Amino acid sequence: MKSGVTLRGAGTAATIIDAQLLGRGIFVENVVNCRIENLQVRRAYAAAYGAGILLRQVGPDVRVTDVLVTQCTDGGVICYNHASPTLTRVDCVANTAKQGGGLAIEEQSSPRVDDCDILDNHAPSGAGVFIRNGSDPHLTDCTVSGNAINAAYGQGAGIFVAASSPVIERCAISGNTTLGNGGGIAYQLGSAGVLRACAITGNTVTQSFVSGAGVAVDSAEPLIEGCLIAGNVCSGSFSDAAGVYALFSPSPTLRNCTIAGNQTSADGLAGGVMAQWGGAPTIDRCIIAASPVGAGLYCDGGNPTVSCTDIHGNAGGNALCGVDGGGNFSLDPLFCAPGDYHLQPGSPCLTGCGGELVGAPLGRCGATAVGETTARSRLLGNHPNPFNPSTTIVFALDAPGAALVRITDVSGRTVATLTLGDLPAGRHEAVWDGRDDAGRPAPSGVYMYELQALGLQHTRRMILIK
Repeated sequence: MKSGVTLRGAGTAATIIDAQLLGRGIFVENVVNCRIENLQVRRAYAAAYGAGILLRQVGPDVRVTDVLVTQCTDGGVICYNHASPTLTRVDCVANTAKQGGGLAIEEQSSPRVDDCDILDNHAPSGAGVFIRNGSDPHLTDCTVSGNAINAAYGQGAGIFVAASSPVIERCAISGNTTLGNGGGIAYQLGSAGVLRACAITGNTVTQSFVSGAGVAVDSAEPLIEGCLIAGNVCSGSFSDAAGVYALFSPSPTLRNCTIAGNQTSADGLAGGVMAQWGGAPTIDRCIIAASPVGAGLYCDGGNPTVSCTDIHGNAGGNALCGVDGGGNFSLDPLFCAPGDYHLQPGSPCLTGCGGELVGAPLGRCGATAVGETTARSRLLGNHPNPFNPSTTIVFALDAPGAALVRITDVSGRTVATLTLGDLPAGRHEAVWDGRDDAGRPAPSGVYMYELQALGLQHTRRMILIK
């Protein structure tokens, strides 16, 4: 692209750049004031940096907005070599790569990444997002879900960070699977930055002898603040540290986090947090609770400093190890319900540290926390698109609730209704088989699919081709 050019489509279902695995989709280098908007890039491949969109040596005035990048085989979007564009509602879905399946940010690149969905991508490292070598991106309000490492001992299924300092805020990092450390996010090589007000939930490590289903920190010092780290699972034999793993130094700071309901393997030791081999995390005003397998906190040659923290209800024990910084206790935090980590009005954690909150600022039962928006539903897209004969519609709920997907033709006539019933919070899928409510095959054409959930409606287009 040249400076000052705008490449604008008619929507991600209507304007499709299909590279047919013959080269990159869009290459943007050393330009200013460019825009890419309202289109889809698919099936891109080149042997080196063969992404759907490759951006190199550009600033924030290069903007990519409302774009779907899918089915690319050397990465969805790559920001490389001093690339700091503005990416807004860029969805990277079902891509593969040598590293960074959905979004790769490398070599002193610092893009602004807002409201993007990184879903169902695969790579040997950083299956969802891959950040390395002096890159300091800012990610806000993104969903990183369903990504998977596809090589033994590969790390960071959701997000991988090496020698970089990203700011990651209000992101949902869930349902990612790794064969190495860091199901949700992995930090390495002196990385720092901030992970704030994020939900790291339902991630899994499946390989034996690996650690950190939620968060794995190896010789790095990020600030992890106000996060919910819950429901992460170590399923491989002798895999360990289901919530947070801190290895070597420097080490992370965990502040006002709720680390709950994480499950280590039957051979593991730490359901909540493990400090190992010189790992010395600072743990302040956190809740470490309700691990069905494993201790809340476990030290194996590590030396955490723990203060004003509630360690309670962990099947493997609630003992404190490392340095007791004072103000620690072991009382039932009074979560609202199993899997719901808001606090009841009588919780000792609401004022448990000299009148200050212990745990993440999630709010009380039925309430919205300060700084949070009302629980919302999000329609993340469908794949494949175009499709024949069926497609998978992906959406997410910030809170439990009933969901319905309605398929209409372009005239607004209802073709099919998918009634999904009451669903838990998190990422969900609904498959439309290309048939109407009477079971008859729908003809080729453009269709709308509408999600109705949590009092909101969202609509996107898709194309059935026979």
